[in-house]
Amino acid sequence: MRPDSVTGPARSRGRMARLRDDAIRWITRRHAHDGDQAHLGRDRIYILPTRAGYTLFGIILVMLLGSINYSNNMAFLLTFLLVGIGHNAMWYTHRNLLGLQVSTLPVPAVFAGQPLTLPLRLSETAGRAREALVLRIGMHSSAPFPVPAQGTHTAKLELPGLARGVYRLPRQRLDTRYPLGILEVWSWLTLAPEIVVYPAPIDPGHTAGDDGEEAAGAHDRREGDAPDQIRPYRTGDPPGRIVWKAFARSGKLHVREFASGQGDRLWLEWGAMPASDTETRLSMLCHQVLAAHAEGRVFGLRLPDQALEPAQGVIHRDHCLHALARFRSTPVEMNPEPGP
Repeated sequence: MRPDSVTGPARSRGRMARLRDDAIRWITRRHAHDGDQAHLGRDRIYILPTRAGYTLFGIILVMLLGSINYSNNMAFLLTFLLVGIGHNAMWYTHRNLLGLQVSTLPVPAVFAGQPLTLPLRLSETAGRAREALVLRIGMHSSAPFPVPAQGTHTAKLELPGLARGVYRLPRQRLDTRYPLGILEVWSWLTLAPEIVVYPAPIDPGHTAGDDGEEAAGAHDRREGDAPDQIRPYRTGDPPGRIVWKAFARSGKLHVREFASGQGDRLWLEWGAMPASDTETRLSMLCHQVLAAHAEGRVFGLRLPDQALEPAQGVIHRDHCLHALARFRSTPVEMNPEPGP
């Protein structure tokens, strides 16, 4: 089989996709960038018949010609009845989108390779319920959902996993075929929530010893600090400070308390990761950040162009993960199309 026979259809599909995107950009060129919120007015709603609609139009045309040819009043009545039904369907379908407010919600950050969920909030203010709405990005679409009258609904669209980095959302499409499915009405949205993808955690292979020493980082202990103290375990103490040797001897839980008042400040170092390429090092640092947070450690993060001072807690963990996600990366538009 010649290679051209395999790649030819793919090239044709690529050309058609580019022509389609160019046509959409030309049609929507007058629309301003939506930002965080969009209002669906008449000037940005489009409507065309579906395949079933074109079929119905052909049937009506044949019925009209037959009615004229045979001068059959009942055939005329049935033909114009179908025309009226189609006209009302057009009105109802168009009204199903008209006046909706669509706004962005924070997109939960995920790790590289994990599927992500895009949430958008739809608000109805005209006092009529909306039915069978579908949110689409590229080849991906949500399940049909309603919006209650004078209410809101959070639509969620599942998207495939991405590589580490920061992404902008591509053009979105909100459409419906309610009520009869013979017409489709849609609107293009350019909402712009930021999508952050953390590195996928990779264990660098270093584990903490019984003394609490960590080979993947560096403790920051100043000379003259008071020695550690041992006290009984209290609810809420981090598991990483439990002295397991003492538990084995006495059967009671004790934790290590640091007399310096700052705990064992741990530095997670870029240069300490046993890897040469950037993405693997970031993934190892991501694993170390999650492990240090789970153990309740006071830790800092040193990257080649940034340092985050030692701290602890969920906010500090998220700051470190965001720093890893943004490391030498600029926001790019995500590709919603499936790979070849």
